[in-house]
Amino acid sequence: MTTRIFNIVVVGDGAVGKTCLLHAYTDKSFRNFYEPTIYDKESIEMILDGQKYTIQLHDTAGQEEYDKIRQQFYKRADCFLLCYSIDNRVSFENALNKWVPEIKTDPPVPIVLLGTKLDNRKGKNNEVSTGEGDRLKRAINANSFVECSAKDNCNVELAIEESVRACLMGVPVPEPEDNWACCKDALRCF
Repeated sequence: MTTRIFNIVVVGDGAVGKTCLLHAYTDKSFRNFYEPTIYDKESIEMILDGQKYTIQLHDTAGQEEYDKIRQQFYKRADCFLLCYSIDNRVSFENALNKWVPEIKTDPPVPIVLLGTKLDNRKGKNNEVSTGEGDRLKRAINANSFVECSAKDNCNVELAIEESVRACLMGVPVPEPEDNWACCKDALRCF
């Protein structure tokens, strides 16, 4: 059985849970504290749909002072895992306004949109709804959208599996603009 290798680069604002997500997946553990990451890489093997893969998960810094360090990993990306925190609307807005333009590559690379900290959803006004996440997925032409919780280990494995599937599928054909016309002007419909 031949093993395929995929580089999955995890991006998003600082403190949205990127590192916690990766620890929940690789170590089955949860970090209950915030420690900014400059860069980290985990290499893991997995079997998905009967095929063996080596996944290199690149955990990047979300802070502006690390822009140049972070961007050097983009050219090797097979997929971007674009994260925002469900309980942080600014991180959601930055997913569209900062991160999507930053990770635009030529040729295009698949994106999996990930809403983190699902365990913090409590119905507050500043939270990002599932519908808003789904609309953003369509607006940025992401391969898939997953909401997860590293703390509860909910949908963590699914997020990584969707990233591998995105690597295999490539960038999807965009939906006709009429299906998401309200999203053309950034966050107008969010």
